[in-house]
Amino acid sequence: MQSPNLHPSDFGGSQLIVLFFKLTQFPRYIIINIQLNRGGDYMELQVGYTDSANYKCLEDLQRDYVDLYLSYCGIENCEAGFGFGPQKRTEYVIHVITKGKGFFQVGKEIYPLVKDQAFLIIPGVECYYEADKEDPWSYIWIGFNGLKSYECIANAGFSKEEPTISLNCTDKLITCISKMLDARQLTYANELKRGSLLMQFMAIIIEDYSLRDQEHINYDYSGAVYVKHAINFMSHNYSKKIKINDLANYIGINRSYLTNSFKKAMGVSPQEFLVSLRMNKAASLLQKTTLPISTIAIQVGYDDPLAFSKIFKQKYSVSPKAFREIPEHLVTLEKKNDYVNVRSL
Repeated sequence: MQSPNLHPSDFGGSQLIVLFFKLTQFPRYIIINIQLNRGGDYMELQVGYTDSANYKCLEDLQRDYVDLYLSYCGIENCEAGFGFGPQKRTEYVIHVITKGKGFFQVGKEIYPLVKDQAFLIIPGVECYYEADKEDPWSYIWIGFNGLKSYECIANAGFSKEEPTISLNCTDKLITCISKMLDARQLTYANELKRGSLLMQFMAIIIEDYSLRDQEHINYDYSGAVYVKHAINFMSHNYSKKIKINDLANYIGINRSYLTNSFKKAMGVSPQEFLVSLRMNKAASLLQKTTLPISTIAIQVGYDDPLAFSKIFKQKYSVSPKAFREIPEHLVTLEKKNDYVNVRSL
């Protein structure tokens, strides 16, 4: 493949001397290697770009920022039944479905998804996703990381317990990804463009989530009333798989209003309250019964005894087995999460 005509200014300014430029093309994939001389120090940059009829992807980007940086992005029209995984990622990845349908699976949880919905892959969490066999989905995706990543996804409505959201801004997000793919050349200007487009992408989702949260902001009762209902529901259903979105829907309010009201009244989020409630119940069962730890785990809502033991140790600083061996008169269980004395908001 013939090398294109290049000028040092194409790579950040006249002070950069291009020593060589090489394109290595595999099926659907191009690796661009550029070696530069900056003030006598040699450095090699590499970026991967794929461009085909149904798949476009920009990846292997440099990670020059700490707060929030782009790792890769892309667009794909999937074939019927196409699946990816199970696999773990090292960065956060958001997929936005632009048409069709499919499903996203994390552990035993399966989330059917359609156009104008998005799913989040969390670093280190194994997942699998697959296009529908009759109406396969198309999607855009963006991989990112950095110190502000968690703050961004939380404000966008994502969580580990609820890794999917609905959107009213899909077209705007498609435009963002298209501009990122257009800014694939290795120039300092394009590096800044990609960074700003990543922030714009997150800002669009966060703003969309905020607007949807305000749609039903006028409720019939004070926040304290809904908090009491939430506590009552969790107290009677802690052994079941409770999702905070389901809890909010059961009560008849949105998740954001429930979470904010709960924090004002109880000082913790609904999820933190539920975990604490489960651990207190488990501690009581460990002290007062001889039930196997695996059985106790199931009775307080955990199918995986190892996951239960890990959370229990985080709360009580000892394993369930060690806790059971402590004389009962030396154990003081927390009671603050068992009462429903909620102050008015």
